[in-house]
Amino acid sequence: MKYILPSLLAVIIVFNQCYSQADPEFPKGFIMHLKLHNGMITNFKSDPDLYVGGIQIVPQMAIVEHLLRGGIIVDGFYTDKKLQAAFGPTISLKVKTFNAGVFGSAANLNLSFDHLWGTEKQKLVGGGINADLGNIIVIALTAHYDYEFCNWWFQNSIGIRISKKKKIVEPFN
Repeated sequence: MKYILPSLLAVIIVFNQCYSQADPEFPKGFIMHLKLHNGMITNFKSDPDLYVGGIQIVPQMAIVEHLLRGGIIVDGFYTDKKLQAAFGPTISLKVKTFNAGVFGSAANLNLSFDHLWGTEKQKLVGGGINADLGNIIVIALTAHYDYEFCNWWFQNSIGIRISKKKKIVEPFN
């Protein structure tokens, strides 16, 4: 019985090392995306829906390598005939890695969860689903609920990685 816990711990460590080496998505370190987004703000009533569109900068760091990233969103957007801004934390959970055979991974699918505070007293909570293609391009669909004004923000976005990729130093090369 006293050997079960150390054995289980050893198996978890070995599995983690094997899994980490096989999965290059969500690597340790820093990543930053620049995203263009647009969509609508609606309360599902007779009021007309508002257009929203803008640009976001999203810097993130790996919290749990190959699984979880956390960071902030800095958002400048146009809606209701005004330029506005929002800011808040974000966290991304990797759900799936899409492998490309001998070429490694081609993409990952991740879920993001955000809480943003806007310059016009908006308080947005929500998230989205993101496809990160080659760790370069991100395509996303998001939904946020503004609990200050009781309306929904539905948006799509496309982004590009603006931080440099870390060079991999291979031994014997």
